[in-house]
Amino acid sequence: MATTDRKFTATEESTSKHPHDWGRAMAVAICRLTDMAREAGDPVHHEALIGEDLHLFVEDTVDGVTITMSWTPREQGAVAPAAIALPPADGDADDDAETPHSASGQRFDPTGGSSAGVGQ
Repeated sequence: MATTDRKFTATEESTSKHPHDWGRAMAVAICRLTDMAREAGDPVHHEALIGEDLHLFVEDTVDGVTITMSWTPREQGAVAPAAIALPPADGDADDDAETPHSASGQRFDPTGGSSAGVGQ
């Protein structure tokens, strides 16, 4: 991507104040980021966002929230920060070592500690 000096921002509304209801608004805003990059002349696809840093801003409204997603594309060929921090794929990584999966250094638990399962 050649748009290192550009920042794209998209805002969508959600009629709920509950984060688990914000998925559609976030997805639409994220898709609009690459649409804007293409309109600016970059031949990007939605997959171009994988490994990129996206900024999320949530603002309270009377009926819900507005979701604002921002993206400043990196220079093509730049190494993603997450790629640098990942442990080796050969399985020799120390199981007690911190992982890039959470800020607290603990592995991500998709159940949130619930024994009912994911999303329950």
